[in-house]
Amino acid sequence: MARQGGFNVYLTTGGKTFVAVTSDELSVDTNTKESATKDDAGVKNKRVSSHVYNFSVQGILDVTDSTVTRLNNDAIIALAYSKQPITIVYERGNGTNYTGTAVPTGYTETTPADPDEDSTYGLQLRSHDLHKVTTT
Repeated sequence: MARQGGFNVYLTTGGKTFVAVTSDELSVDTNTKESATKDDAGVKNKRVSSHVYNFSVQGILDVTDSTVTRLNNDAIIALAYSKQPITIVYERGNGTNYTGTAVPTGYTETTPADPDEDSTYGLQLRSHDLHKVTTT
């Protein structure tokens, strides 16, 4: 069994990663539609009508400027406030990527009083149109 390392699985937008990421999460939810036909003698059947893709990025607050390859926290907050969909790529690190558009659905910051603990951020995104792209 070949295991997938988490260090090379990440979410990007505009060709940039999010700064100081500690974890990314993808969840896929299925929307179903229930219907009954006379052919089915009134028995209700469910079918998949669509999928919803939820992404979450968590990281350490980093106040450095955005770079050519990374979005800083100010840029991430700007994404959270955006009312426009953003293009995303979910890179799996194995030659298979998923791309689509997503809308920000939430942003959090945790700022503990303990100076030995890092302040962290979390950005949540939702997509309805994720498509598989193979790069290798």
